[in-house]
Amino acid sequence: MLKKIYKKIIKFIRREILLKNKNFTIISNNCFGGKIYEYFDLPKKSPTVGAYFFAKDYLKFLKNLEYYLSLEFRFISFKESKHIEYLSEESKNCPIGVLDDIEIIFLHYKTEKEVIEKWNRRIKRINWEKMIVKFNDQNNATEEDIIEFDKLPFKNKICFIANPIKNKKLESVIIFKEYTGKKYVLNDVSRWKNYLNIIKYLNNLK
Repeated sequence: MLKKIYKKIIKFIRREILLKNKNFTIISNNCFGGKIYEYFDLPKKSPTVGAYFFAKDYLKFLKNLEYYLSLEFRFISFKESKHIEYLSEESKNCPIGVLDDIEIIFLHYKTEKEVIEKWNRRIKRINWEKMIVKFNDQNNATEEDIIEFDKLPFKNKICFIANPIKNKKLESVIIFKEYTGKKYVLNDVSRWKNYLNIIKYLNNLK
């Protein structure tokens, strides 16, 4: 009980005293965005909360964001997924939504109805003026995908990677040194705190 009260107090201090910009949207390729809203105990203003994308689908999504957000989902089984060989056992039991030519794996949802309700509700909350797009090197991302992400015309971009890309200076990239030598960042949904001052970052959003 005391631990819960302590956590609520800490979140209150972060949100009400330290955080000046409380109205922001994080579009993320995995659960990072949802964790940030929970870190401050803020309403989730992003439809991608609780879901993940494979890299090339995510880049398509970002490059035509308004178009994809205007579409209605159709749902498929994991056996119909073009990513079937890469889906974890956990992913095979959750809704997989399709928007035109991309798939979104709703890892933390139980039903298709829940996906549709939360997706549509959170689209209405998007702050297009204070938007962050976040990527990482998981889910079959290549160096070319990372470079392509860095070139996207968003003002606020964050990309977590395990290994530096030779001969490339990428503005959005943050290297997770603890995973250097690994194929990708194994966990950014909790380890981001070691590399990103999220309060400072949000308070200085362009």
